[in-house]
Amino acid sequence: MPRYRYDKELDMMYEVGGDRSNFFEEEKPKGPALIKDIEGYRAMGADIACGGKRPFISSRSQHRDYLRRNGYVETGNETPRIYDDRPTQRQMQESRVDDIKRARGEYGSNTGADAARAFAERNRR
Repeated sequence: MPRYRYDKELDMMYEVGGDRSNFFEEEKPKGPALIKDIEGYRAMGADIACGGKRPFISSRSQHRDYLRRNGYVETGNETPRIYDDRPTQRQMQESRVDDIKRARGEYGSNTGADAARAFAERNRR
């Protein structure tokens, strides 16, 4: 069932969602979109190229050069680092192998098999 709207200015009804639904919308521009350059600003930090003074920066390239030249990092635009405390698959496998070797007595004197062997030798004498 079609829906209609009334426009007081034009004194007419038009169908919503029909061919005339975009009747009042402006045409969208076609072609490449341009991003305007940044507004000029006074830098917060000193610049070594200006003798330690705060320069006026009026373009993106000046901003990038200013940051690079002084070793500054713009915060908020960097990619987040993900810190994962979980062990890798390789570390988990090595841990399991170590546990198996320890249980079989293939490690040094901290295993149960070595302690049992030492106890048996002491009791033989």
